[in-house]
Amino acid sequence: MLDVALDTSLKNFHLAVKFVAEAGQTTVLLGESGAGKSTILRLLAGLLHPQQGHITLDGITYYDSTQHIAVPPQERPFGYVFQDYVLFPHLTIFENIAFGLRAQRLHSRIIKERVGQVLEQVNLIGLELRYPTQLSGGQQQRAALARALVLQPQLLLLDEPLAALDVQTRREVRQELRHILAQTDITTLMVTHQYLDALLFGDQILVVDHGRIIQQGGQRELREHPRSSYIAELVGVNFFHGHITGLEANPICIIQVDSEDPHGLPLQVIATLKELEQNAEPGATIGAKAFVVVDPRSITLHQAPPESSARNMFRGTIMHILQQGNIAGDQDDHTRVSIILNSNTAPLTAEITAASAIRMQLHEGDVIYASFKATEALAYT
Repeated sequence: MLDVALDTSLKNFHLAVKFVAEAGQTTVLLGESGAGKSTILRLLAGLLHPQQGHITLDGITYYDSTQHIAVPPQERPFGYVFQDYVLFPHLTIFENIAFGLRAQRLHSRIIKERVGQVLEQVNLIGLELRYPTQLSGGQQQRAALARALVLQPQLLLLDEPLAALDVQTRREVRQELRHILAQTDITTLMVTHQYLDALLFGDQILVVDHGRIIQQGGQRELREHPRSSYIAELVGVNFFHGHITGLEANPICIIQVDSEDPHGLPLQVIATLKELEQNAEPGATIGAKAFVVVDPRSITLHQAPPESSARNMFRGTIMHILQQGNIAGDQDDHTRVSIILNSNTAPLTAEITAASAIRMQLHEGDVIYASFKATEALAYT
């Protein structure tokens, strides 16, 4: 098991994270560029030193600021695969993979045996005498992975391992990498900004933002209970956060949406509070911070104020219209309409059929009304 606590300042960036990664599993660090994900990997590898914290793997401490322990990078049993692979262009693939073993002054017979094993493991048999420039992007990625695996690391660090690949190659290599990691059973920490990669690889997902872990959990937790607009956007749901200001018939509640502008237009969402369904005491929830998600498919658009039973009704301006599918309006086609409610909240996104969009003749800049039922909005604390 990997136990990490890191606290450090780098120029104008402050990073403070604490997490545990289970042995033999893949933990994914997910976040936007500049969130601090790669910095965490460099701190773990010993390429940077935190000002405070500790790094412990399977009971062995590799860094501890209070005990003044700082094991050098080359003495940590960690394998590191960089985003741009960093293969030596003047060395063959065999020699690239063998580089770390030669630095350990192992016997040539052992080096040949271990390199052969890992070449087979990453499906590069027959390419060992080629140079990096003679390989495809996917093959270079596997060679970089092989160079890390040949050292038989106890912790594998993968920094955006698929980012340098084109879409088609990424799809192919993604499946190969999943297969390889499943076989190795090595504790792995993987950095990505791609939500799909986080879902496919992550036994646990840590969402990193501005040097902090703002959410962690499994795939279902992030999908059903996002706690940031970043994750909500990746998942594809509308997201509000605020405080509970009222409780109606169990389990309906009223959420006052937080606004960055104290003088901005107030926005309320009436939603189903999951905690009340689980018999929590209603009085204890007033004033509590709450999050609300709404599926874009649950939102109905109207060109005039409707006579509707929906408890949530908003007036806004269409920001943009995205047609997904062909223009013929087949049953499976749909259109996503983003609506500005006010200047202080994220746009509300509705998903309607392509046929409805054509019938309504929607245009960017049009005033539109959007509604959804309280039972279609899920609130959680």
